[in-house]
Amino acid sequence: MKFPGFQLRQAGPLAGPVLPFFFLLAVAFSSTFAFAQRAEKTRVIDSILGVGIGTNLEQAHAKLDRLSTREKGDADERENEEREGGRKESWALRGTNYATIALQADQEGRVVWITGFVRPGKEIPFAKLGDLSAATVVTDSRAVWNIATHDGGYRLIAKGQNGKARVISLLSLATPPVQ
Repeated sequence: MKFPGFQLRQAGPLAGPVLPFFFLLAVAFSSTFAFAQRAEKTRVIDSILGVGIGTNLEQAHAKLDRLSTREKGDADERENEEREGGRKESWALRGTNYATIALQADQEGRVVWITGFVRPGKEIPFAKLGDLSAATVVTDSRAVWNIATHDGGYRLIAKGQNGKARVISLLSLATPPVQ
C-alpha cells in the first residue's frame, strides 16, 4: 500500500502502514497525556457552595436560601441592595463552613462576583482551593489564581493566615466590567 508523502521500507514485523499508525498513536497519546496533566495541574475551585461566576440569581437563591439562618417566610430573608450595575445580596448561613456569603449579579441576573466568609476554626488550606503552582500569587496570607474559561474567565482570591483561607472570592474577568 502506498501513502502520498511516505516512503515505507520493509523492516520486520512492523513493516508497511503499521509504523505510521503507531507513530500517530504515540503522538496522540503523549499530547492527550500532557493536556490531562495541564488540566489537573490547574484545577481550581469554580464555585462557593455551588454558586459560581455566571450562575443566575434564581439558581443562587435555590442553593443559598435553604442554608440561610432566617426562617422561610421572613420578609427580609436576605440582605439585598439594588445597584446601577445590578444587584448585591448576602446570606447569613447555618450548617456550612461559611458564616456569610455575599454576591453581586449583573443587570441580566448573572453572578459576577461571590465572596464567602469562612467560620473561625474552619479555615480552608489554600492548596485545597487550587494547585498552588498555578497561582499567580502565593504568600502566607494570600493566594490568587486567574483562570481562563470560554466566557472570559475568573479570578480566585483566598485570604487568611498561615496558608489557610478565611475569605474566598471569585471575580469575573469577563468584559465589560460591572460598574
